[in-house]
Amino acid sequence: MKRILLIFLAALWLVPGVAMAHSKLESAVPARDATVTASPERIEMTFNTKIEKLSNFKILNAAGEEMEKEKVEIDGMTMTGSVPAALPNGIYTIKWVIIGADGHSVEGDYSFTVEAPVVTEEPTQEPETTTATDAPAATTAPTPSPEASTNTDGGSSETSTNDAGTNYTPYVIIGVIIVTAALLFMRRRK
Repeated sequence: MKRILLIFLAALWLVPGVAMAHSKLESAVPARDATVTASPERIEMTFNTKIEKLSNFKILNAAGEEMEKEKVEIDGMTMTGSVPAALPNGIYTIKWVIIGADGHSVEGDYSFTVEAPVVTEEPTQEPETTTATDAPAATTAPTPSPEASTNTDGGSSETSTNDAGTNYTPYVIIGVIIVTAALLFMRRRK
């Protein structure tokens, strides 16, 4: 009986040590819950133990869509992946799955926010050109297309759609449904 009690106590003493041996995220760039003023060029995570080459991560935007990243590289306790395109302003979640040194798969996530200043373009003026006789040349303003309308309050121009084209998609869908129903009705009559 004492032997069983001794084994039970030894097991209780060892279980917390085994649970604590699993790999966990120590630090990240961008940091957990950080707000950055520029889109990160890379995502880097450092764990408390060495991680295996099969480890990976995803970058998800607020809508849950996966953002593009380049090949993930593992170096000891660090996992890194480059972000080839600038991330638009918003909240991003990094979902990671690693294989720790103990061989166990561990997953987790953290979030950060991109709040880059919005750059507005100033209208550029075309330089004046001169003719061969050095007489001032008349500058011409570009003619707006009939599909574009200009916002006169200094904002950007908006493009409106041309209403001359008709969207036939609903008609095609209804036609397919009618043909399918007719075929099913004729098949049942046989």
